[in-house]
Amino acid sequence: MESVPAPPADGVETRVLGFIRAQRLFEPGESVVVAVSGGADSLCLIQVLHVLREQLDIRLHVAHLDHMLRGSESSLDASFVSSHARSLGLDCTVEARDVQAYRRSRRCSLEEAAREVRYAFLAEVARETGATVVATGHTRDDSVETVMLHVLRGTGVHGLRGLDAVSRLHAFPGTETNRDAAPRLVRPLLPLSRDETQEYCLAKGLAARSDSSNESLSPLRNRVRLELLPYCRSLNPRFDDAVLRLSVAAREDDEHLSEAARALWAKIVSVSGVEVRIDLNGFAGATRALQSRLIHQSVAHLNGSARDVAFDHIAAVRDLVSKPVGKSVDLPGCIAWRREDSSLVAFRTDVVTEAPREGVSVEPVRIHVPGETSIPYWHVTARVIEGAAGAGPGAFVAHFDADRLGTCLFVRRRRQGDRFRPLGMSGEKKLQDFMVDARIPAAHRDEVPIVCSESQIAWVVGWRIDDRVKVLPDTRAVLRLEFSPD
Repeated sequence: MESVPAPPADGVETRVLGFIRAQRLFEPGESVVVAVSGGADSLCLIQVLHVLREQLDIRLHVAHLDHMLRGSESSLDASFVSSHARSLGLDCTVEARDVQAYRRSRRCSLEEAAREVRYAFLAEVARETGATVVATGHTRDDSVETVMLHVLRGTGVHGLRGLDAVSRLHAFPGTETNRDAAPRLVRPLLPLSRDETQEYCLAKGLAARSDSSNESLSPLRNRVRLELLPYCRSLNPRFDDAVLRLSVAAREDDEHLSEAARALWAKIVSVSGVEVRIDLNGFAGATRALQSRLIHQSVAHLNGSARDVAFDHIAAVRDLVSKPVGKSVDLPGCIAWRREDSSLVAFRTDVVTEAPREGVSVEPVRIHVPGETSIPYWHVTARVIEGAAGAGPGAFVAHFDADRLGTCLFVRRRRQGDRFRPLGMSGEKKLQDFMVDARIPAAHRDEVPIVCSESQIAWVVGWRIDDRVKVLPDTRAVLRLEFSPD
Protein backbone atom coordinates (compact mmCIF):
# COMPACT_ATOMS: atom_id res chain seq x y z
CA MET A 1 0.00 0.00 0.00
CA GLU A 2 2.60 2.56 -1.14
CA SER A 3 1.56 6.20 -1.24
CA VAL A 4 0.78 7.38 -4.80
CA PRO A 5 -0.70 10.54 -6.30
CA ALA A 6 -4.47 10.63 -6.30
CA PRO A 7 -5.70 8.89 -9.48
CA PRO A 8 -8.78 9.83 -11.50
CA ALA A 9 -12.12 8.39 -10.40
CA ASP A 10 -11.97 5.33 -12.64
CA GLY A 11 -8.49 4.59 -11.31
CA VAL A 12 -9.84 4.49 -7.76
CA GLU A 13 -12.59 2.09 -8.80
CA THR A 14 -10.08 -0.18 -10.54
CA ARG A 15 -7.78 -0.27 -7.49
CA VAL A 16 -10.64 -1.01 -5.12
CA LEU A 17 -11.97 -3.74 -7.41
CA GLY A 18 -8.53 -5.35 -7.50
CA PHE A 19 -8.26 -5.18 -3.72
CA ILE A 20 -11.74 -6.67 -3.24
CA ARG A 21 -10.91 -9.58 -5.51
CA ALA A 22 -7.46 -10.16 -4.04
CA GLN A 23 -8.82 -10.20 -0.49
CA ARG A 24 -12.04 -12.04 -1.49
CA LEU A 25 -14.17 -9.55 0.42
CA PHE A 26 -17.45 -10.57 -1.23
CA GLU A 27 -19.02 -13.69 -2.62
CA PRO A 28 -21.30 -13.47 -5.69
CA GLY A 29 -24.93 -12.97 -4.74
CA GLU A 30 -24.26 -11.56 -1.26
CA SER A 31 -26.18 -8.72 0.33
CA VAL A 32 -23.96 -6.01 1.80
CA VAL A 33 -24.82 -3.40 4.43
CA VAL A 34 -22.76 -0.28 3.70
CA ALA A 35 -22.06 2.04 6.63
CA VAL A 36 -22.44 5.62 5.39
CA SER A 37 -21.83 8.58 7.72
CA GLY A 38 -21.98 11.20 4.98
CA GLY A 39 -18.25 11.99 5.11
CA ALA A 40 -15.90 11.68 2.15
CA ASP A 41 -14.65 8.17 3.02
CA SER A 42 -18.11 6.62 3.29
CA LEU A 43 -19.46 8.51 0.25
CA CYS A 44 -16.50 7.21 -1.76
CA LEU A 45 -17.26 3.70 -0.49
CA ILE A 46 -20.94 3.64 -1.41
CA GLN A 47 -20.28 5.26 -4.79
CA VAL A 48 -17.51 2.82 -5.71
CA LEU A 49 -19.54 -0.20 -4.60
CA HIS A 50 -22.56 1.12 -6.52
CA VAL A 51 -20.42 1.36 -9.68
CA LEU A 52 -18.97 -2.14 -9.12
CA ARG A 53 -22.10 -3.88 -7.86
CA GLU A 54 -22.90 -5.69 -11.13
CA GLN A 55 -19.31 -6.83 -11.67
CA LEU A 56 -19.22 -8.13 -8.09
CA ASP A 57 -22.80 -9.45 -8.20
CA ILE A 58 -23.71 -7.93 -4.82
CA ARG A 59 -26.78 -6.14 -3.45
CA LEU A 60 -26.34 -2.99 -1.37
CA HIS A 61 -28.24 -1.60 1.61
CA VAL A 62 -27.21 1.73 3.15
CA ALA A 63 -27.11 2.10 6.95
CA HIS A 64 -26.65 5.36 8.87
CA LEU A 65 -26.60 5.88 12.64
CA ASP A 66 -27.26 9.18 14.41
CA HIS A 67 -25.17 9.03 17.59
CA MET A 68 -27.24 11.89 19.14
CA LEU A 69 -24.03 13.77 19.97
CA ARG A 70 -24.09 16.78 17.65
CA GLY A 71 -27.67 18.04 17.79
CA SER A 72 -29.09 19.38 14.51
CA GLU A 73 -25.82 18.61 12.69
CA SER A 74 -26.44 14.89 13.26
CA SER A 75 -30.02 15.17 11.99
CA LEU A 76 -28.85 16.92 8.83
CA ASP A 77 -26.29 14.16 8.24
CA ALA A 78 -29.05 11.55 8.50
CA SER A 79 -31.25 13.42 6.00
CA PHE A 80 -28.31 13.80 3.62
CA VAL A 81 -27.46 10.08 3.67
CA SER A 82 -31.09 9.06 3.23
CA SER A 83 -31.46 11.40 0.25
CA HIS A 84 -28.21 10.17 -1.31
CA ALA A 85 -29.27 6.53 -0.96
CA ARG A 86 -32.54 7.32 -2.75
CA SER A 87 -30.62 9.02 -5.56
CA LEU A 88 -28.74 5.75 -6.07
CA GLY A 89 -31.92 3.69 -5.89
CA LEU A 90 -30.80 1.94 -2.70
CA ASP A 91 -32.74 1.04 0.42
CA CYS A 92 -31.55 2.82 3.53
CA THR A 93 -31.91 2.27 7.29
CA VAL A 94 -31.48 5.38 9.46
CA GLU A 95 -31.72 5.20 13.24
CA ALA A 96 -30.66 7.21 16.30
CA ARG A 97 -29.04 5.73 19.42
CA ASP A 98 -28.20 7.42 22.72
CA VAL A 99 -24.44 6.91 22.86
CA GLN A 100 -24.04 9.01 26.01
CA ALA A 101 -26.48 6.79 27.92
CA TYR A 102 -24.65 3.68 26.68
CA ARG A 103 -21.31 5.18 27.75
CA ARG A 104 -22.63 5.76 31.27
CA SER A 105 -23.97 2.23 31.54
CA ARG A 106 -20.71 0.68 30.26
CA ARG A 107 -18.42 3.14 32.06
CA CYS A 108 -16.22 3.49 29.00
CA SER A 109 -14.90 6.37 26.92
CA LEU A 110 -17.17 8.21 24.50
CA GLU A 111 -15.08 6.93 21.56
CA GLU A 112 -15.45 3.35 22.74
CA ALA A 113 -19.18 3.76 23.34
CA ALA A 114 -19.77 5.26 19.89
CA ARG A 115 -17.86 2.43 18.23
CA GLU A 116 -19.70 -0.32 20.11
CA VAL A 117 -23.14 1.20 19.55
CA ARG A 118 -22.39 1.79 15.86
CA TYR A 119 -21.19 -1.75 15.23
CA ALA A 120 -24.10 -3.23 17.17
CA PHE A 121 -26.47 -1.19 14.98
CA LEU A 122 -24.77 -2.37 11.79
CA ALA A 123 -24.97 -6.00 12.92
CA GLU A 124 -28.69 -5.58 13.63
CA VAL A 125 -29.31 -4.05 10.19
CA ALA A 126 -27.42 -6.95 8.62
CA ARG A 127 -29.57 -9.46 10.50
CA GLU A 128 -32.82 -7.68 9.63
CA THR A 129 -31.96 -7.38 5.93
CA GLY A 130 -30.45 -10.84 5.57
CA ALA A 131 -27.01 -9.43 4.76
CA THR A 132 -23.89 -11.48 5.48
CA VAL A 133 -21.41 -8.61 5.09
CA VAL A 134 -20.98 -5.11 6.52
CA ALA A 135 -18.68 -2.71 4.63
CA THR A 136 -17.06 0.35 6.21
CA GLY A 137 -15.05 3.21 4.69
CA HIS A 138 -11.82 2.80 6.64
CA THR A 139 -8.74 3.94 4.70
CA ARG A 140 -4.98 3.41 5.01
CA ASP A 141 -4.90 6.57 7.18
CA ASP A 142 -7.28 4.90 9.63
CA SER A 143 -5.01 1.85 9.79
CA VAL A 144 -1.96 4.01 10.55
CA GLU A 145 -3.88 5.91 13.22
CA THR A 146 -5.05 2.65 14.79
CA VAL A 147 -1.49 1.32 15.08
CA MET A 148 -0.30 4.56 16.67
CA LEU A 149 -3.21 4.58 19.13
CA HIS A 150 -2.34 1.05 20.20
CA VAL A 151 1.32 2.00 20.63
CA LEU A 152 0.36 4.97 22.82
CA ARG A 153 -1.91 2.85 24.99
CA GLY A 154 0.55 -0.03 25.22
CA THR A 155 0.08 -3.01 22.96
CA GLY A 156 1.38 -6.42 22.01
CA VAL A 157 1.86 -7.85 18.53
CA HIS A 158 -1.88 -8.03 17.88
CA GLY A 159 -2.34 -4.29 18.29
CA LEU A 160 0.40 -3.55 15.74
CA ARG A 161 -1.40 -5.28 12.89
CA GLY A 162 -3.69 -2.30 12.26
CA LEU A 163 -7.01 -2.78 10.51
CA ASP A 164 -7.82 -6.07 8.80
CA ALA A 165 -9.44 -6.20 5.38
CA VAL A 166 -11.81 -8.89 6.71
CA SER A 167 -12.88 -9.61 10.29
CA ARG A 168 -16.01 -10.50 12.25
CA LEU A 169 -18.52 -7.97 13.56
CA HIS A 170 -18.88 -9.36 17.07
CA ALA A 171 -21.48 -8.39 19.65
CA PHE A 172 -20.88 -6.24 22.71
CA PRO A 173 -22.35 -6.48 26.22
CA GLY A 174 -25.69 -4.77 26.47
CA THR A 175 -26.44 -5.08 22.74
CA GLU A 176 -28.89 -7.39 21.04
CA THR A 177 -26.52 -8.74 18.41
CA ASN A 178 -25.78 -12.44 18.24
CA ARG A 179 -22.07 -13.15 17.95
CA ASP A 180 -22.74 -16.72 16.76
CA ALA A 181 -24.31 -15.25 13.61
CA ALA A 182 -21.97 -12.26 13.30
CA PRO A 183 -21.60 -10.93 9.74
CA ARG A 184 -18.22 -10.34 8.14
CA LEU A 185 -16.82 -6.83 8.46
CA VAL A 186 -14.92 -5.74 5.34
CA ARG A 187 -12.90 -2.60 4.55
CA PRO A 188 -12.66 -2.20 0.75
CA LEU A 189 -10.95 1.23 0.89
CA LEU A 190 -7.81 0.19 2.80
CA PRO A 191 -5.61 0.72 -0.31
CA LEU A 192 -6.70 4.37 -0.48
CA SER A 193 -5.60 7.38 1.53
CA ARG A 194 -8.04 9.89 2.98
CA ASP A 195 -6.87 12.45 0.41
CA GLU A 196 -7.72 10.02 -2.37
CA THR A 197 -11.29 9.51 -1.15
CA GLN A 198 -11.76 13.28 -1.02
CA GLU A 199 -10.37 13.66 -4.54
CA TYR A 200 -12.71 10.91 -5.74
CA CYS A 201 -15.73 12.67 -4.25
CA LEU A 202 -14.71 15.93 -5.94
CA ALA A 203 -14.29 14.14 -9.27
CA LYS A 204 -17.76 12.61 -8.90
CA GLY A 205 -19.38 15.87 -7.78
CA LEU A 206 -20.24 14.49 -4.35
CA ALA A 207 -20.52 17.15 -1.64
CA ALA A 208 -19.48 15.24 1.46
CA ARG A 209 -20.65 16.27 4.91
CA SER A 210 -18.09 17.47 7.43
CA ASP A 211 -18.11 16.41 11.08
CA SER A 212 -17.18 19.32 13.36
CA SER A 213 -16.18 16.89 16.14
CA ASN A 214 -13.24 15.75 13.98
CA GLU A 215 -11.55 19.09 14.74
CA SER A 216 -11.75 18.65 18.52
CA LEU A 217 -8.52 17.71 20.28
CA SER A 218 -10.37 15.97 23.11
CA PRO A 219 -10.53 12.48 21.56
CA LEU A 220 -7.13 10.80 21.52
CA ARG A 221 -7.58 9.65 17.92
CA ASN A 222 -8.03 13.26 16.82
CA ARG A 223 -4.84 14.30 18.60
CA VAL A 224 -2.99 11.48 16.86
CA ARG A 225 -4.43 12.57 13.51
CA LEU A 226 -3.98 16.31 13.90
CA GLU A 227 -0.81 16.57 16.00
CA LEU A 228 1.24 13.37 16.33
CA LEU A 229 1.14 12.09 12.75
CA PRO A 230 1.97 15.44 11.10
CA TYR A 231 5.03 15.69 13.36
CA CYS A 232 6.10 12.09 12.57
CA ARG A 233 5.72 12.82 8.84
CA SER A 234 7.94 15.86 9.22
CA LEU A 235 10.66 13.52 10.51
CA ASN A 236 10.00 10.87 7.86
CA PRO A 237 7.88 11.80 4.82
CA ARG A 238 7.20 8.08 4.29
CA PHE A 239 6.22 7.48 7.89
CA ASP A 240 2.82 6.00 6.94
CA ASP A 241 4.50 3.45 4.68
CA ALA A 242 6.89 2.50 7.51
CA VAL A 243 3.99 1.95 9.91
CA LEU A 244 2.11 -0.13 7.37
CA ARG A 245 5.19 -2.31 6.75
CA LEU A 246 5.38 -2.83 10.50
CA SER A 247 1.72 -3.83 10.55
CA VAL A 248 2.27 -6.40 7.77
CA ALA A 249 5.15 -7.99 9.71
CA ALA A 250 3.12 -7.93 12.93
CA ARG A 251 0.16 -9.55 11.18
CA GLU A 252 2.30 -12.48 10.06
CA ASP A 253 3.61 -13.04 13.59
CA ASP A 254 0.16 -12.53 15.07
CA GLU A 255 -1.45 -15.10 12.80
CA HIS A 256 1.17 -17.67 13.79
CA LEU A 257 0.47 -17.02 17.48
CA SER A 258 -3.27 -17.11 16.89
CA GLU A 259 -3.07 -20.52 15.21
CA ALA A 260 -1.06 -21.92 18.14
CA ALA A 261 -3.48 -20.35 20.65
CA ARG A 262 -6.50 -21.86 18.88
CA ALA A 263 -4.94 -25.32 19.06
CA LEU A 264 -4.16 -24.91 22.75
CA TRP A 265 -7.62 -23.47 23.48
CA ALA A 266 -9.25 -26.58 22.01
CA LYS A 267 -7.21 -28.77 24.36
CA ILE A 268 -7.38 -26.98 27.72
CA VAL A 269 -10.34 -24.55 27.68
CA SER A 270 -14.06 -25.13 28.29
CA VAL A 271 -16.60 -22.33 27.98
CA SER A 272 -20.16 -21.44 28.92
CA GLY A 273 -22.21 -18.27 28.68
CA VAL A 274 -20.96 -16.90 32.01
CA GLU A 275 -17.49 -18.39 32.47
CA VAL A 276 -14.33 -19.65 30.78
CA ARG A 277 -12.40 -22.46 32.49
CA ILE A 278 -8.71 -23.12 31.68
CA ASP A 279 -6.85 -26.21 32.82
CA LEU A 280 -4.22 -24.98 35.28
CA ASN A 281 -1.44 -27.38 34.27
CA GLY A 282 -1.96 -26.69 30.58
CA PHE A 283 -1.89 -22.96 31.17
CA ALA A 284 1.21 -23.08 33.37
CA GLY A 285 3.05 -25.15 30.76
CA ALA A 286 2.33 -22.71 27.91
CA THR A 287 4.64 -19.93 26.79
CA ARG A 288 3.93 -16.45 28.13
CA ALA A 289 2.83 -15.34 24.67
CA LEU A 290 0.22 -18.12 24.51
CA GLN A 291 -0.90 -17.42 28.08
CA SER A 292 -1.57 -13.83 27.06
CA ARG A 293 -3.60 -15.02 24.07
CA LEU A 294 -5.70 -17.33 26.23
CA ILE A 295 -6.42 -14.50 28.66
CA HIS A 296 -7.39 -12.14 25.84
CA GLN A 297 -9.59 -14.75 24.17
CA SER A 298 -11.31 -15.58 27.46
CA VAL A 299 -12.18 -11.95 28.12
CA ALA A 300 -13.33 -11.47 24.54
CA HIS A 301 -15.61 -14.51 24.85
CA LEU A 302 -17.26 -13.07 27.97
CA ASN A 303 -17.21 -9.38 27.12
CA GLY A 304 -17.32 -9.16 23.33
CA SER A 305 -13.95 -7.37 23.37
CA ALA A 306 -10.62 -7.46 25.20
CA ARG A 307 -9.52 -3.93 24.29
CA ASP A 308 -9.48 -2.81 27.95
CA VAL A 309 -7.12 -5.59 29.00
CA ALA A 310 -3.64 -4.14 29.63
CA PHE A 311 -0.26 -5.70 30.42
CA ASP A 312 -0.80 -5.29 34.19
CA HIS A 313 -4.09 -7.19 33.98
CA ILE A 314 -2.44 -10.07 32.12
CA ALA A 315 0.37 -10.21 34.66
CA ALA A 316 -2.13 -10.32 37.53
CA VAL A 317 -3.98 -13.27 35.96
CA ARG A 318 -0.71 -15.11 35.32
CA ASP A 319 0.25 -14.62 38.98
CA LEU A 320 -2.86 -16.54 40.06
CA VAL A 321 -1.11 -19.76 39.03
CA SER A 322 1.14 -19.46 42.09
CA LYS A 323 -1.58 -18.14 44.42
CA PRO A 324 -3.68 -20.20 46.88
CA VAL A 325 -6.98 -21.69 45.77
CA GLY A 326 -9.77 -19.10 45.96
CA LYS A 327 -7.63 -16.06 45.15
CA SER A 328 -9.11 -13.78 42.48
CA VAL A 329 -8.39 -10.61 40.49
CA ASP A 330 -10.75 -8.10 38.89
CA LEU A 331 -10.40 -6.85 35.33
CA PRO A 332 -12.23 -4.01 33.54
CA GLY A 333 -15.65 -4.70 32.07
CA CYS A 334 -17.05 -6.68 35.02
CA ILE A 335 -14.66 -9.60 34.44
CA ALA A 336 -12.95 -11.48 37.27
CA TRP A 337 -10.51 -14.41 37.38
CA ARG A 338 -10.34 -16.99 40.15
CA ARG A 339 -7.77 -19.66 40.98
CA GLU A 340 -9.30 -23.07 41.68
CA ASP A 341 -7.76 -26.48 42.40
CA SER A 342 -7.10 -27.42 38.81
CA SER A 343 -8.39 -24.46 36.83
CA LEU A 344 -8.20 -20.75 36.18
CA VAL A 345 -11.74 -19.44 35.81
CA ALA A 346 -12.80 -16.20 34.14
CA PHE A 347 -16.38 -15.06 34.74
CA ARG A 348 -18.66 -12.06 34.52
CA THR A 349 -19.45 -10.45 37.87
CA ASP A 350 -22.64 -8.75 36.70
CA VAL A 351 -24.54 -11.80 35.40
CA VAL A 352 -27.20 -13.52 37.46
CA THR A 353 -29.99 -15.85 36.48
CA GLU A 354 -33.03 -14.20 35.03
CA ALA A 355 -35.64 -15.87 37.23
CA PRO A 356 -37.78 -13.56 39.41
CA ARG A 357 -36.88 -13.68 43.08
CA GLU A 358 -39.93 -15.71 44.02
CA GLY A 359 -39.47 -18.11 41.12
CA VAL A 360 -37.75 -21.17 42.67
CA SER A 361 -39.76 -23.50 44.87
CA VAL A 362 -38.48 -24.31 48.36
CA GLU A 363 -39.74 -27.90 48.06
CA PRO A 364 -38.13 -30.22 45.46
CA VAL A 365 -39.96 -30.62 42.14
CA ARG A 366 -39.34 -33.86 40.23
CA ILE A 367 -37.79 -33.43 36.76
CA HIS A 368 -39.17 -35.71 34.05
CA VAL A 369 -36.23 -37.58 32.51
CA PRO A 370 -36.55 -37.74 29.60
CA GLY A 371 -39.25 -35.16 29.04
CA GLU A 372 -40.31 -31.63 29.90
CA THR A 373 -41.10 -30.09 33.27
CA SER A 374 -42.69 -26.74 34.02
CA ILE A 375 -41.91 -25.01 37.30
CA PRO A 376 -42.68 -21.41 38.22
CA TYR A 377 -40.86 -19.15 35.76
CA TRP A 378 -38.81 -21.98 34.24
CA HIS A 379 -39.30 -24.69 31.63
CA VAL A 380 -36.93 -27.65 31.96
CA THR A 381 -36.14 -29.99 29.06
CA ALA A 382 -34.29 -33.27 29.67
CA ARG A 383 -33.11 -35.79 27.13
CA VAL A 384 -30.60 -38.63 27.00
CA ILE A 385 -27.96 -38.69 24.26
CA GLU A 386 -26.10 -41.87 23.40
CA GLY A 387 -22.31 -41.46 23.54
CA ALA A 388 -20.14 -38.71 25.00
CA ALA A 389 -21.30 -35.24 23.91
CA GLY A 390 -18.83 -33.01 25.73
CA ALA A 391 -19.57 -30.05 27.95
CA GLY A 392 -22.86 -28.18 27.96
CA PRO A 393 -22.99 -25.37 25.37
CA GLY A 394 -24.40 -22.54 27.48
CA ALA A 395 -25.11 -21.00 30.87
CA PHE A 396 -28.54 -22.64 31.11
CA VAL A 397 -27.69 -25.88 29.33
CA ALA A 398 -25.58 -28.60 30.94
CA HIS A 399 -24.44 -32.12 30.06
CA PHE A 400 -23.94 -34.92 32.60
CA ASP A 401 -22.81 -38.54 32.68
CA ALA A 402 -26.25 -40.16 32.76
CA ASP A 403 -25.08 -43.37 34.43
CA ARG A 404 -23.35 -41.63 37.32
CA LEU A 405 -26.06 -39.03 37.88
CA GLY A 406 -29.12 -41.21 37.35
CA THR A 407 -32.53 -40.05 36.20
CA CYS A 408 -34.22 -39.39 39.56
CA LEU A 409 -33.67 -35.66 39.65
CA PHE A 410 -35.25 -32.68 41.38
CA VAL A 411 -35.03 -28.89 41.23
CA ARG A 412 -35.28 -26.75 44.35
CA ARG A 413 -34.04 -23.65 46.10
CA ARG A 414 -30.73 -23.74 48.03
CA ARG A 415 -30.74 -25.00 51.61
CA GLN A 416 -28.61 -24.24 54.61
CA GLY A 417 -25.63 -26.60 54.74
CA ASP A 418 -25.72 -27.45 51.00
CA ARG A 419 -22.37 -28.65 49.67
CA PHE A 420 -21.14 -29.79 46.26
CA ARG A 421 -17.91 -30.27 44.33
CA PRO A 422 -17.69 -27.48 41.71
CA LEU A 423 -16.45 -28.60 38.31
CA GLY A 424 -12.66 -28.50 38.27
CA MET A 425 -12.21 -28.87 42.05
CA SER A 426 -11.03 -31.97 43.90
CA GLY A 427 -12.96 -31.38 47.12
CA GLU A 428 -16.39 -30.26 48.23
CA LYS A 429 -17.34 -26.68 48.94
CA LYS A 430 -20.20 -25.07 50.80
CA LEU A 431 -22.77 -23.77 48.33
CA GLN A 432 -22.89 -20.53 50.31
CA ASP A 433 -19.14 -20.05 49.90
CA PHE A 434 -19.33 -20.87 46.20
CA MET A 435 -22.02 -18.23 45.67
CA VAL A 436 -19.96 -15.65 47.54
CA ASP A 437 -16.84 -16.47 45.53
CA ALA A 438 -18.82 -16.44 42.28
CA ARG A 439 -20.04 -12.91 43.13
CA ILE A 440 -23.71 -13.88 43.00
CA PRO A 441 -25.50 -10.99 44.76
CA ALA A 442 -26.99 -12.03 48.09
CA ALA A 443 -30.43 -10.82 47.03
CA HIS A 444 -30.40 -13.23 44.07
CA ARG A 445 -29.04 -16.41 45.66
CA ASP A 446 -32.46 -17.87 46.41
CA GLU A 447 -33.37 -17.34 42.73
CA VAL A 448 -30.76 -19.80 41.48
CA PRO A 449 -32.31 -23.20 40.66
CA ILE A 450 -30.47 -26.14 42.21
CA VAL A 451 -30.66 -29.48 40.37
CA CYS A 452 -30.01 -32.46 42.63
CA SER A 453 -30.29 -36.22 42.74
CA GLU A 454 -31.34 -38.13 45.85
CA SER A 455 -27.74 -38.05 47.08
CA GLN A 456 -26.07 -34.82 45.85
CA ILE A 457 -26.29 -31.47 44.09
CA ALA A 458 -25.70 -31.91 40.37
CA TRP A 459 -25.95 -28.37 39.03
CA VAL A 460 -26.08 -24.82 40.33
CA VAL A 461 -28.03 -23.68 37.28
CA GLY A 462 -26.34 -21.00 35.26
CA TRP A 463 -23.10 -21.33 37.20
CA ARG A 464 -21.48 -24.74 37.75
CA ILE A 465 -22.10 -28.49 37.59
CA ASP A 466 -20.69 -30.96 40.10
CA ASP A 467 -17.34 -32.43 39.05
CA ARG A 468 -18.42 -35.97 39.95
CA VAL A 469 -21.13 -36.11 37.29
CA LYS A 470 -19.26 -34.45 34.40
CA VAL A 471 -19.00 -36.07 30.98
CA LEU A 472 -15.86 -38.18 30.54
CA PRO A 473 -14.29 -39.73 27.42
CA ASP A 474 -15.73 -43.13 28.36
CA THR A 475 -19.23 -41.79 29.08
CA ARG A 476 -21.78 -44.08 27.47
CA ALA A 477 -24.82 -41.77 27.65
CA VAL A 478 -25.19 -38.04 28.27
CA LEU A 479 -28.08 -36.40 30.09
CA ARG A 480 -28.79 -32.97 28.64
CA LEU A 481 -30.71 -30.49 30.80
CA GLU A 482 -31.85 -27.10 29.55
CA PHE A 483 -33.54 -24.37 31.58
CA SER A 484 -35.54 -21.80 29.63
CA PRO A 485 -37.26 -18.78 31.21
CA ASP A 486 -40.97 -19.45 31.05
